[in-house]
Amino acid sequence: MPHQLEVIKFRDLLPVRTVSRFVPGMPEPTLEIVGDDLSRAVTVYVNEVSSPEFIIVNKKKIWAQLPEAAKNEVRTIEVISSGFTKTSTPSKVLFEIGNKTSTVTGILKLVQLFTKWMLQTPGSDIFNPGRGGGLQEIAGKVASTRKMEPLLATITKSIDVTSEQMRASQASVRGLPGNERLLGANLLELNVIEDQMEARARISLKSVAGVSAVTSLQL
Repeated sequence: MPHQLEVIKFRDLLPVRTVSRFVPGMPEPTLEIVGDDLSRAVTVYVNEVSSPEFIIVNKKKIWAQLPEAAKNEVRTIEVISSGFTKTSTPSKVLFEIGNKTSTVTGILKLVQLFTKWMLQTPGSDIFNPGRGGGLQEIAGKVASTRKMEPLLATITKSIDVTSEQMRASQASVRGLPGNERLLGANLLELNVIEDQMEARARISLKSVAGVSAVTSLQL
């Protein structure tokens, strides 16, 4: 089964129940974060900025140092898991190779390829000028619109275009495993958060082997 370098990391967001307090006696402002199971945490984001240091106190508790940019106000907390469960409702997409390179196969390879094609702007690849769902161009529009309908239509069209392109491209590929061959994709949910000027889309992908995955994108 062919491997592909992992350049888009799909990781579960571990559910956070509450941020209970600032931990006393710490040299830097440190939050106590409580959840049902935080034992697999690898990164903590505060206001979308990685915490400089965190400690897993026990299964349900983490102490995370506040990033400099978040010391005046804490708006969002995200705890990133070391894994991706394929159908978990909350997930995060990280665009990085990281300190240690790794490869992906199967459904993760399919999800990574679909995401790359969906974000790609048509014309950006001289060898395949028609390829791309153009979703990257939407990012600038999120800040300027409060209407759900145009945004929903644009994202849905991007998913449909990317699906058609991938199925057409894969149709002529021999020996491609069923869990890496796209059957279909659809938008499950779209939320617009006006005060943060962003949109969050949950997208479901299904392979011809019947394996499904759900991923989330923040625009």
